[in-house]
Amino acid sequence: MPEGLREAHRQNDIIIEKCYRSTQFNSDEERLEYLFKFYEKMMAEEKEQGALFAKEKKTRKKRK
Repeated sequence: MPEGLREAHRQNDIIIEKCYRSTQFNSDEERLEYLFKFYEKMMAEEKEQGALFAKEKKTRKKRK
């Protein structure tokens, strides 16, 4: 991978990680563990609210 592209990916990782927590991850493994736990928590909350896989009600447009 060209060095410029590698650096762009690194900078992108730093910016995205700040969306999740204030400190950088020390490794890819730490990042994945954190994100999977976050996902599991999010899914449990949605299931608890009954929103998991809830079907959206379709509405029809009225013809003129």
